[in-house]
Amino acid sequence: MKKLFYIPLVLLVALGACKNQDWDYPDYDSQTVYFPYQFPVRTITLGDDIFDTSMDNAHKCKIMAGTGGVYTANSDVVIDVTVDNAMCEGLFRFAGGGDLVPMPANYYSLLSNQITIPSGEISGGVEVQLTDAFFADPLAIQKTYVIPLRMTNVANADSILEGKPNTSTARRGVSGDWAIAPMDYVFYAVKYINPWHGFYLRRGKDVVTGKDGNAALNESFVRHAAYVEKDEVNSLTTLAYKQTSFPVTLTLSGTKAIYNLILSFDDNGNCTVSSDSQTFTATGSGKFVSKGEKNSWGSKDRDALYLSYQIELADRTVATTDTLVMRNRGVVVETFTPELK
Repeated sequence: MKKLFYIPLVLLVALGACKNQDWDYPDYDSQTVYFPYQFPVRTITLGDDIFDTSMDNAHKCKIMAGTGGVYTANSDVVIDVTVDNAMCEGLFRFAGGGDLVPMPANYYSLLSNQITIPSGEISGGVEVQLTDAFFADPLAIQKTYVIPLRMTNVANADSILEGKPNTSTARRGVSGDWAIAPMDYVFYAVKYINPWHGFYLRRGKDVVTGKDGNAALNESFVRHAAYVEKDEVNSLTTLAYKQTSFPVTLTLSGTKAIYNLILSFDDNGNCTVSSDSQTFTATGSGKFVSKGEKNSWGSKDRDALYLSYQIELADRTVATTDTLVMRNRGVVVETFTPELK
């Protein structure tokens, strides 16, 4: 019986001493470099968001390249790149949108003509510095401009994924011209949103007064849900570097109508209110306060926009006070599809 007792005890000790070996997969025979996405859209997000926007607020972005065939680079991989406007100039439009335009040279600068993938990493990038001219262009708030970048040479990797063309005149960005699509280029689209762009939770009060003594038009509305996150959602969108569109929905005599307001901001977050239409006038002011709403939805301090304004219609005046609490900025991962013109 003693021998039978010791046998499982010995097995337990032996099993307890076992240790799994680390997985060790070999690299492939060749190492390549490429742009992971050929048609990304980068939204420069001014102001704050749930992700780090320090590069955005410095008016910068980074175009990334990757390496394949290895789990990490064994030494620094250095890729020469060049801006090649001829790849897309006058050829493409955005699917369902306007023309795809190479970004003017005075709108940006590459901080290097090389991309380095550091040893031990699988990706690296080159920084782009955007200029004031880019942000002054009304077309920069939508998909218009791309930085067309192409790889020309690589050190410490075997090859660039240049694809396999069907014709000697194959055009990058035209899938039918290629048996194997090239990944040695990127049409890097850039647009921006200003710091006040986003989805807000709106609460406040509207006081309607009839003109010419028409008291039958007098009414008031309080917009205030039990919880902030249940308040109505309003979208404010970028019109220009310091201007935002604010579509206001009013219920007048039982009928809903939308009035588009323009909020014009200064460097301190103060704004004035005006109308974007000849059919009504609007006046007023407001202020954007970072973390102005304390212990708001989600038990966190939230950015807020406080407004007081007056809308003059033909037959009545609407005086409104609003508190708009930032819900989210609305920035999502985007790519695009180029179409031949």
